[in-house]
Parts: sequence; C-alpha cells; structure tokens
Amino acid sequence: MIDAHDLRFSISDPISRDRITTRNLQISIDGEPIWPMVGFAEALLEVQIDDLLAYLAEHWKPLLLRQTYPAALTPHGPSQLRAYCNKRWDEVPAEVAEREEDAVFAFEDAHDLSRAFAGLFDLPSFWLFREGNHYLIESQERQWTLPYDVGVAALTDLGDRLTEILGAAGDKWDPLLNEWHQRSEGEGAQLLAWATGIDTEESRTLIREGILAEPADFAEVANDNDELRIAARMAGALPLEQIREILLIARDYPKNDAEELGRLARDCSDELRGERWVGKKRFVQGEVAARFVRDWLGIGLDVPIDLHAVFDRLSITLRTADVEPETLDGLAIWGASHGPGVFLNLASRRVSDAEATVPNEDPALRVTLAHELCHLLLDGDHAVSAVDILKSRMPVGLEQRAKSFAGELLLPSRTAAYRWEAMGRPHDREGVRHVLLDLEADFQVPRAVSTWKLDHGLQFWGEDLSGLLSSLSRYR
Repeated sequence: MIDAHDLRFSISDPISRDRITTRNLQISIDGEPIWPMVGFAEALLEVQIDDLLAYLAEHWKPLLLRQTYPAALTPHGPSQLRAYCNKRWDEVPAEVAEREEDAVFAFEDAHDLSRAFAGLFDLPSFWLFREGNHYLIESQERQWTLPYDVGVAALTDLGDRLTEILGAAGDKWDPLLNEWHQRSEGEGAQLLAWATGIDTEESRTLIREGILAEPADFAEVANDNDELRIAARMAGALPLEQIREILLIARDYPKNDAEELGRLARDCSDELRGERWVGKKRFVQGEVAARFVRDWLGIGLDVPIDLHAVFDRLSITLRTADVEPETLDGLAIWGASHGPGVFLNLASRRVSDAEATVPNEDPALRVTLAHELCHLLLDGDHAVSAVDILKSRMPVGLEQRAKSFAGELLLPSRTAAYRWEAMGRPHDREGVRHVLLDLEADFQVPRAVSTWKLDHGLQFWGEDLSGLLSSLSRYR
C-alpha cells in the first residue's frame, strides 16, 4: 500500500477537428503515470470523453458515498471481490448466488473506471473505492491510499472540465450536462442507503423511528461524521432488528470531553505519520502505536496493563451487557454527539468465562477492549464506530491494525521474548508451555495472544518455534 497525495486525470486536445469528443486519457498519482500503464508516460488511451462524463454522472453517489462491498464480504481491495465471491457462490443456493452476482456487476460498473468506455475491452482496471477519510485505488496489482477530499477534488475537476469542453461544442450534450449538474440530488433515505449499505426501505424505517437522522443534503451525508450512521454501516449486513438494537446501544452513550484521549490520539497519529512509519503495513503501525501508547501513559513494557484504569484516565465510558447477536463482540463510538465509549457484549462467542462480569479480568474481553481502544485512538478522526461482528464492514487494513495493536498493548513481543529467555530459553513442548502459562497468568491474555506474541518476539533472538507454538494453540 502506497500513501498518495495527488491524483490527476490528463485529457489531451482533440485527436482531430471533426472528432471533438475523441481525446487521449492518462491517469497519474503523485506525478507517476499509473493508467493505462504504470510508469509509462507515453502510454495514452484514446477515449470518448462523453462516455467518461456519463460514467461520472451516473456513478457519482456510489463513488463518493459507498464504503461497503456487496455480498457481506470485506476483501483486501475491490479487485479481489469477484474472486472472494466465486468461492462463496459454490457454497450458497443458486438464487442467492444469482442475486449477489447482479450486485457485484453493479459494484464493478461503478468503481472500475475502465468500464466507462463502450467497445474498449481488455483494459486494465482502475478501481476507486472509499474507505473512511481515504480512497483505496487499485490498478495492475498495485494499491494506493489517497485522502478522500483530494480524490473528490480530482473527480470534480475532471467532470467540470469535460462539461466545459462538451458545452462549448453545442447543445447536443445538454442532457448529459444536466445529469452532471444534478449528480448530487436524491431523496434523504436513498442517500443514507448509499452511505450505510442498508436497504433504502430499511433506511426509511430507521429515519421514521427517529433512530437515524435523515441527511439534509448530499454534502452532509458525504461528510460521514455522524457516528450513528457509521455504526449502521458497520452493522448493515445484519437483520434490521439487530441493526436497530446496536444503534440504540450506541445512541445511549453520553458525550464526554475526553481531552486527554484527544491529545493521545493526536500524538499517536502524529507518530505514525513520521518518516519511520509512514507507508508501513497496518500490522506494523498497530504495534508501533501500542508501544507509543504504553510510553505515553508511563506504563513499562514489562508491566501488565490495567485497562479499566486507562479507560478511566482517558474518560472512556465502558458498558457491558448480554445482547444479540452473539457474533457482536464490541462497539467503539466517538463523535460529535456520543462517546467516547466502548460496549462489550458478554454474550459474545469470544468470551472465555461465561460468568465474567469484570471485563478487565477476562482475557478475551481484554483483547476486545484493547482492540476498540485502537479504533478510538487511530480511527476517531472519522468518528468511527467499530462493530466487530461476523460480516463486519470495517476495512480489512483497519482491523489488522487494531488486532496488532491489541496484542502488543496487552503483551509486548519483546517482553514475551525476555520471559522466554529468563525461563531458560526452552525448546521442548513442556518448557514452552510453561512459558505461555506464565505469560497468560501475568498479562491476562488468551492462548492465541501469548503464542502469537512469543513467536513474534523470538524473532529478536533469531529463533523459530512457530511449529511448536502452533501445536500449543488451536487458534493461532
């Protein structure tokens, strides 16, 4: 994944005087040509610009509002969606596969610019898909992440330039120009449906019940700064009654100032934007952030972390209850009207102690707490509400970062390695098991975390016990 800062669509002069709409197109990121070919400035594609404007006008809403994939899947990028679906369609009824395939075709038509040009086949794809405050761009097996406002500005500028060209060529394209000018119009429930991934009728129901606010206009819903709408998107693949229950939980959280959490979030984000870590993989960012948080809070790497004390210090409201579905693990919410807060579902399948009432004492709940803390710290600038459920719609990269953060915050890799050394550097099954039991007791983590962090930590010693550790943990 490459962090990008600029997106440009280059449109040439007409190919000839009598072919005003026939132009050469090239797309570049940060000055490097990436489409139709990566790295070749001479590579241009002859296109019809009215086709390109028609594509932008028709798909403006999904390009700017949609942040969910069809078929309740979350691939690593839009280019992988069909491969994910092909595997799924072998296992579901034919009518389900047919319905989902229609949705996938519609998704591909909207988010792959190469489909804009009728009659041109075998073009490399150019994928553009929103993930929170960024666009994910894919082309020819490369990925970039681009600030959302930069992407919107580039698309808007492209559409306006095409409109100017076609408008000067006569009134033949007036209907198309009108479509472009009206691209942001739409009923509030329909705009909400695009932004949340919830069916339009279900959106109307939630608006009518007063659970979600109807967007005032396109710009408001595109801002995506309503924490309840984001929570609805995260839970949007669930049945309506379960979406409603999750939203009612989120809506019940009070608004706290949480100034210290805000400072920590800003400092932690600044650390990740530093030269050493920018562009690093998400799991690396998660570990870096966890070590930074321990240091910022004055908690040594060899000290078990008291998450209740941390939440109290950062003014994060913590609540627990038994709710459906049992696939709901936790909810983190922080925005203009609610939070910061974390909800833990005691009915979650991950809870190791069915009688647990104190989350800080249950290893599985501690992992969820730490996971949600990461979302508050690193994704809070987008008022992210993270619903960790089966069919979750949280971008894969953000979930990888939060998982990595949680493990490192609870049990730093170096600490696990030093404990192994202090216990005689065992290589036999029983000796390694005693190290794991020792770590689990002291740091209150489940076996999956202790084996993962010890395995990672042993890299500092040039040791590879991955096979043995996998045999000691079912879930590694």
